[in-house]
Amino acid sequence: MSLHRRDWLRLAAVGLVGAKTQSSVLAAQDGQAPLRITGLKVTPIALPDPPLLFAGGCHGPYFLRNVVELETDGKIIGIGETSGNRDVTDALERARAIVVGRNAFSYRELAREILPREPGAYAAIEMACLDACGKATGRRLCELVGGPVRDQVPVAAYLFYRYAADHPTVLADPRVSDARGRGVRALDDWGEVRTPEAMAAMAGKFRERWGFRSFKLKAGVLSPEAERDTLKAMVSTLGTDCLLRIDPNARWRTETAVRIGKELAGLPMEYYEDPVRGQTAMAEVRKATGLKMSTNMCVTRFAHLAEAFRRKPIDVLLTDLHYFGGFAGNLALGPIAEAAGWTLSQHSNNHAGISMAAMIHLAASLPQLTMASDTHYVWLPENADIIEGPKLPIQGGTMAIPNGPGLGVTLDRDKLARAHEVYRKCGMAKREDASLMRRLEPGWTGGLL
Repeated sequence: MSLHRRDWLRLAAVGLVGAKTQSSVLAAQDGQAPLRITGLKVTPIALPDPPLLFAGGCHGPYFLRNVVELETDGKIIGIGETSGNRDVTDALERARAIVVGRNAFSYRELAREILPREPGAYAAIEMACLDACGKATGRRLCELVGGPVRDQVPVAAYLFYRYAADHPTVLADPRVSDARGRGVRALDDWGEVRTPEAMAAMAGKFRERWGFRSFKLKAGVLSPEAERDTLKAMVSTLGTDCLLRIDPNARWRTETAVRIGKELAGLPMEYYEDPVRGQTAMAEVRKATGLKMSTNMCVTRFAHLAEAFRRKPIDVLLTDLHYFGGFAGNLALGPIAEAAGWTLSQHSNNHAGISMAAMIHLAASLPQLTMASDTHYVWLPENADIIEGPKLPIQGGTMAIPNGPGLGVTLDRDKLARAHEVYRKCGMAKREDASLMRRLEPGWTGGLL
């Protein structure tokens, strides 16, 4: 007895023909969804964030995320994670009426109705669908989308200038709603890092602890000259076999970016990320410096690709599950990037272990994603993640595909409940980095340099 052609195509699209149980296949033959969605639970959470500095201000005291639990008629619950602003929470709540009653294996059908409204909401729902499908079939998520092309995924050190976690002004933030404090009660012991020498020392400790080979400096904080000198100090500490990245988050003027870029030419630069804003200025800097340029700011949607093909602003695209339409969108992006002559890496914002697992599965599945992925995961305190057990390990600058079906991680409900309670108490509804920065550095404006 053969599958109806429509059902065969649906299963083939996620690589599941031949992997289904007999009962699920028979259900599909009868016209019933093999994994019908019966409920969608959305939990906004707040997780502790140290005072990291970037062009837009100072992080903290929390970063926000939304956790999705997708319930199915097979008593299987798929989980997902996405950005935490209130508008994403609202979009996920509205999506409940769309997804309930639909087939988790047909997650691409949901994109038509959810993705145009809020890409981050679709990414979490697709992630939860794939997690449920993996649990239903005993397959890892990467196997559902074509199988891994690599078993170990390289990740980059993400280095921020910062204040000490127990700085008095940081602890006095009225949004702080947990038991953090001074000394041993601080979120971490990295201390203050606001000079080239301090950053170089921290980079050396990152390599010693996690084995990183690629090192990304979050710039747009000190003067451009000090940040240039920071890269030089990092080479003195790490050696010339390291790979460097610098990301001023478009805080530099074009003339500044060209001047500093030319002065970086002798360093082991992997890429120069978003020193200026917009594709036109990026293309100008690329032509003037000869450096490989990357972005997660001027090319973040498929709609941006046509202009990028014309203007040629980049060599490296930092893709993101939450920007480019989840796994389906990123897998489609790969051959396009290859045809454009671009290499892929992954953008990161603050995230917990569910998103980290998803990023590993994507990097393992996408052939064109050959550069080490960014991740903020090292900045999440060890006991603050929301998955069962310890945080996912980074060893030798790489992360292994999590074992187990689906994402390969399990939601810790006690940790989730605590993170939701902090969200409720702290009063944060969206990311806002300028207020703490102005308390730390009165008169700060974040203007162009």
